[in-house]
Amino acid sequence: MNRVVHFELVSRDPGATAAFYAEAFGWRTVRGEGDYYRLITGENEDGARGINGATVRPVAPSLPTQTVNTIQVDDVDAYAEKVRSLGGRTISDVIELAGVGRFRYCADPDGTPFGLIEYRG
Repeated sequence: MNRVVHFELVSRDPGATAAFYAEAFGWRTVRGEGDYYRLITGENEDGARGINGATVRPVAPSLPTQTVNTIQVDDVDAYAEKVRSLGGRTISDVIELAGVGRFRYCADPDGTPFGLIEYRG
């Protein structure tokens, strides 16, 4: 089964959004490149993390602020094709994430965006 493994809070001001969640919920934030802020929601007593995320700017200025869930798959290209065959669409090219894997934004038939990630082992 392909699980949600990451979320993004799309924001016009990712730094302020990261600060809000840090103050409100105690999440730890780690600034990445540009306006990308990792959001660490916590660790369980056994050291296993819960679902973590990030806050980022919209990929296009016309897109609304929203939450985008990312689903782990074993092949981004194959799942992008499956998404299209079922009436969804891809809304970005494949993004190579150094040291992590391959990522692509998609949308379901209703237009709700989500991400696909293929981790490199």
